[in-house]
Amino acid sequence: MGYRNLYEEFLLKNASQITSIESSLRSLTYILPGRFHDAEFASQALYATLNLIGLYHNSILRRAAQAHAIENQTAVIEESAFNKYINFWSSQSKLNSTASTLLSVISYTQVLMEMAVVRQVDKKKHYQWVAWLETLKVILRLTLYQTTQQRMTIQPTHLERDVDPASLVPVEKNGHQSAWTGKRTGMTVPSMAKTIDFNHGLKDKDAFGDVADYLLSKTLTPEKVRKPSQMVQVQKKMAKLGEIMYIIRPLIYVLSLLYWGRRSWKPWWISIIIESGSQLAIKKGYESRGGRSTMLTLEKKEYNRRLKAMLFNIMRGAFYLKITRPRLEKFCNKAENKILISMLASILRDYLPLWENIYFYTSAS
Repeated sequence: MGYRNLYEEFLLKNASQITSIESSLRSLTYILPGRFHDAEFASQALYATLNLIGLYHNSILRRAAQAHAIENQTAVIEESAFNKYINFWSSQSKLNSTASTLLSVISYTQVLMEMAVVRQVDKKKHYQWVAWLETLKVILRLTLYQTTQQRMTIQPTHLERDVDPASLVPVEKNGHQSAWTGKRTGMTVPSMAKTIDFNHGLKDKDAFGDVADYLLSKTLTPEKVRKPSQMVQVQKKMAKLGEIMYIIRPLIYVLSLLYWGRRSWKPWWISIIIESGSQLAIKKGYESRGGRSTMLTLEKKEYNRRLKAMLFNIMRGAFYLKITRPRLEKFCNKAENKILISMLASILRDYLPLWENIYFYTSAS
């Protein structure tokens, strides 16, 4: 327990530097493949480790931000709408919290686990293992769907980092009060010096640029007024069908790969049809009688994310093997003798076999 406390104290004292190191190392993992023997495995091991440690760091920073606000008599940093929603359902249901955590861990480690499996088994057993993992993910997502009373499943399933490490720096005692607390009401009001930036960020990076910025931050928006349970609507009819289709699509795709093989177009078309049908059903389910979308902010973001994720279909199955990869190889061959482009082509060429042989690299599931 003592070592854990020492580590947390070290993290909080060097939070900004550690965050920068995390970001730099995470960027490094994208250019490691092909650089040396087993570089792909080392790259994914580093990527998974950084993200798992990042989840732990997030929890430490959130606790520290709350303690910092109480100690310095300042307002607690306002959570994003996404974090409010995820935190609400995790606190409401232990099952939801467990399923969310497992999905986050799997999403960060699935490529690494698959690389380890590929080294030990043949292709058929490889895809059987993928099918089992996709089955587990479907069960966990259905658990989230039920524990949120059949609301759209939002990605990612964990809290995002919304605490600026620089805001945790202890406040200097310079003889001026940073806040005033009413004796009767107990209400804390920050001082003008802490609220408005008169020194262009030299003393307090969290202060607002001017009075207008401060007043805008206090303006009530629909997202601020809504309760966490109202940020995503309970789905009905078509939207519910579309959500179920979206959740089970990856498993159906893997099972069809096992049946017809990767070079067959059938699994690819089945996946496209299910995914497109899912998006259309969800869109229809959120339309009012006048044809206007009733999606809220978090729902729109998730729906748009899913639409963009459909682009991964050009990197999967028969489409990748017969159309995308040959064209990428042709580009790499042409770019070999061009100084700057050849560097990009070299990195791209190292990824070609990974996109073909590692399912979770392009699964978007």
